[in-house]
Amino acid sequence: MKAIRLATLLVLIALGMGCANQTDYSRLGDSGAAQEHRLLVTFVDRSINRDLPGNSQDAYRVRGSYGNSSWSEHIAQKLAERYRLQLIAQWPVTELGVNCVVYEVPESLVVNRVIETLRKDKDVGSVQLMQGFRVLAEQVDKQAIYSDPYLPLQSAFNSLSIGEWHKKTTGHGVRIALIDTGVDLNHPDLKGQINYTENMAPEPGDHNLADKHGTAVAGVLSAKPNNGIGIAGIAPEADVMAFRACWPDQPNSLAARCNSFTLALALNQAIRMNSQIINLSLSGPEDPLLKMLIDKALSKGIIVIAAVPGKNQAGGFPADIPGVLAVGQGGETDSNEIVAPGRDILTTVPHEAYDFMSGSSFATPHVAGMAALLLQLRPNWQVADIKQQLHHPETMLGVLQNAPVH
Repeated sequence: MKAIRLATLLVLIALGMGCANQTDYSRLGDSGAAQEHRLLVTFVDRSINRDLPGNSQDAYRVRGSYGNSSWSEHIAQKLAERYRLQLIAQWPVTELGVNCVVYEVPESLVVNRVIETLRKDKDVGSVQLMQGFRVLAEQVDKQAIYSDPYLPLQSAFNSLSIGEWHKKTTGHGVRIALIDTGVDLNHPDLKGQINYTENMAPEPGDHNLADKHGTAVAGVLSAKPNNGIGIAGIAPEADVMAFRACWPDQPNSLAARCNSFTLALALNQAIRMNSQIINLSLSGPEDPLLKMLIDKALSKGIIVIAAVPGKNQAGGFPADIPGVLAVGQGGETDSNEIVAPGRDILTTVPHEAYDFMSGSSFATPHVAGMAALLLQLRPNWQVADIKQQLHHPETMLGVLQNAPVH
């Protein structure tokens, strides 16, 4: 595979955040036997969202600290001592009113028995295993190097007649939460296109080599048009918030993984920051905590869009949650999915480059972008209205024709 480069400059991207209880994000990326011994435990913390002077739970700051109350820290530590668990991390999930704690079960204990015992504890609200999730992407090997501009090579952009849509709507002001790996903010087609970033995943040595999948998804969604270089995004004037909740299998790898905890943190923030659309180009096993958060988002009218795994890929969650817009590139098993372009998609990758990508990971931001275009034209539309249009694209032309020029 040979990427299309604009320059040879390597840029280091620094995405960081603090936590009042000093969560060690590097430990959240453990895999194998260690991951199988990780538990997520929640309990109600009534100090969350209370309007009290100096309440650290409400002291949200951009890239700032998210404090646990002293009471919740005490309960978390007490549970660790009571059941001989190692406390790895904890975080207030403000949208659910609970504190979420990651524990590691020692090898000397049987995990299922620990779970059963914890569920009987009066201090515990819920217990589950830490789940793993995967982004849904396939890299396509393309040898040809193309000249600038690359818009004629964007078959999906052209087949969807996005140029016509941009005459009346660009997704201006629509808030989209992109939950993925990070985004290369210095890519020339993405500079100034990402309104907010936050990191919940283990820190890599080089963000440029860690953020391939998220950068590619962001390019489909929001690459800057009419700048004389590269490609154009579906909704280039949307307010995109990039939450880094996934990390690559290895440096410069398109394949990436996430877990229950990092995704929960990202979903909580996406809801808290009043996202209108959440893009999840990933899939994995059914997860109780994540389902509660996605149900919370849906109850607030947030459009949640998730990728459908292919026939030979495991998982199906969260695309199978009722109310979530499930997106595939065609040929997936769910007949109710929205089919969008996901094959040979030219998009942005780190190191100021472009490459072709395939997978429902890249069909999903096409749908998120189209949803943003529709929401700008019809701000009062609900999830059902957007879903109806996306399932019947022949009717979308009427929406466009009847809309005023912005």
